[in-house]
Amino acid sequence: MSEDIIFYIRLVYFALEREKNIYFESQNLTSSQGDILLFLGGAKRCQKEVNQKDIEQHFRLTNPTVTGLLNRLEEKGFVERKKSQADGRNKLIFLTEKSLAILDRFRDHKYIIDEKLFHNINQSEQEMILDYLKKFLTNLNNDTR
Repeated sequence: MSEDIIFYIRLVYFALEREKNIYFESQNLTSSQGDILLFLGGAKRCQKEVNQKDIEQHFRLTNPTVTGLLNRLEEKGFVERKKSQADGRNKLIFLTEKSLAILDRFRDHKYIIDEKLFHNINQSEQEMILDYLKKFLTNLNNDTR
């Protein structure tokens, strides 16, 4: 292949991260903190309880790293930690009203990003791109050597 697809995927990733950071930095959040809020928002929509270990596993981060991120999010009023009613040793992580409002506004920002990303790309092409990206991910996660 004359053009390097890995290079272009990387450039697209960085451009998308830059777009996301524009929003989160305006809300006094780092990109990593914003990612955790997005993860918690997704879990909330699925009515799934989340503890620190879930965050560590999802993002493949160490316990000290996630502890630091959650401490800062809690200090800023974006999350609360509460003991689980099922197991008092387990602390669950919850979004606050403040973070829910930020995530609602992020959906508007995401719409703008989507509009930029898919400008001049029809619905059929969008579905094909997503299908290829899923296949890439499956191929890379399957060790077929």
